[in-house]
Amino acid sequence: MFCIQIRNILFAVLCVCAFVFAQDKVNPAEMQGELQTRADLLQALKTGDMAKVDSALLVLSNEKIPESAIDSLEILQVNLIRGRYDLAVPQLANIFMKAGQKVRFSFANDSLFEYLRNETRFAAEYNDRPGDLDQRERLLKLKKYLTDAAQANMKQEYRDLASILVDLNPYYHFFDKEFWINLGGPSKRTLGMDSMANIVANRVESWVDFHQEMDTVAAKPMLERMRAFCANYPESEYSAWLGEKLGDIESSQEAYKRFRNYYIDKFYTGGLGFEAFIGNSWTYVIGVPIQFSWLIITPSYIGGKSSSSYRLDDGSMISDEGLDGFFVTVGFDVYENKWLKFQPFVGGIKFYTTGLQAEFRFWMSKTVGSEFHDAAYLSLKFRYMGIYHTAKTVTASEEDFEKGTSEEKEWCNKFLLGIGIHFW
Repeated sequence: MFCIQIRNILFAVLCVCAFVFAQDKVNPAEMQGELQTRADLLQALKTGDMAKVDSALLVLSNEKIPESAIDSLEILQVNLIRGRYDLAVPQLANIFMKAGQKVRFSFANDSLFEYLRNETRFAAEYNDRPGDLDQRERLLKLKKYLTDAAQANMKQEYRDLASILVDLNPYYHFFDKEFWINLGGPSKRTLGMDSMANIVANRVESWVDFHQEMDTVAAKPMLERMRAFCANYPESEYSAWLGEKLGDIESSQEAYKRFRNYYIDKFYTGGLGFEAFIGNSWTYVIGVPIQFSWLIITPSYIGGKSSSSYRLDDGSMISDEGLDGFFVTVGFDVYENKWLKFQPFVGGIKFYTTGLQAEFRFWMSKTVGSEFHDAAYLSLKFRYMGIYHTAKTVTASEEDFEKGTSEEKEWCNKFLLGIGIHFW
């Protein structure tokens, strides 16, 4: 449903843009000469006749309505295919600089268009493979072109620019003409031939989404090359743009670090959890810790024996009825980092207790939830409990089995190991 809504929104944007640019409307019926020139360009590319390629590009580029006969993306694709990196590198940079702007796409959905998109691939979306695989293939194809461009025989400024664009490429996403055509639906009933010839929409979008995986280490060399380019070519038409992009990426990296290190802001805050322990004398404890800032209140239940031993004294047998019941502890989050947390506590109801709990977080949510900013972690826990309680002792004679019951205050030590989950 969400994808359908997005497609509808994009289609509405496309229609609005077509209306805005109505004064520069192209009539496909009047473009037969341009269509033939595009066919000649395709043939020249396939045969390697670069003189005819240049001639066809010159004719198509001089239309009264710019980019109506051949658009900048198609020109870039042509120059990449024929290895004219001295033209392609600045053309790609100019396309990136116009990211987010509405531009015109050429009028024709012809064999040249299909050839260019299938040969270069970096601007085309294919539905015959998973989206993430398709995106990786697109990035790798353009990376190959740019890697070759960085070694090409052209002026040093463009070689340096190509080496930057290699790593800057993943921060951009292309939309080719097919993408906008398909917004009209498979039948294209909502997007007629006239509208197909007058597409005005985004050719490329730029985003640096710190909510996604970001390799901050790999980005460092690219950022250094961007700084060096701005210093070495201060008069370049690309320096101001690269300087602005440099600032955007650095800001996003800082936001990414804060986003991935979200747990720092979660320390000493609050949350709800569940924990279970087992300890000496088959004692077990289950609890529900509720944290408010530094304060941790944990309603719990304990079961087991206060002592696992029995003794015979003057013909009497001692049997311990043990510990069973609810209790509540109040603890303080005295120290916490990504891996460890320490909590001294006191408590009581059925008995009095004091002790210390330490925990080791062995798993943690990578990021916080987008809607409620929530996260969770799992931890191993060690707890020491000193318990002062009333012990009931049942005494039975070995000879006549007459029973007696006595009560006395007793201090016992419990060492427990457990596991817990906590929701921040």
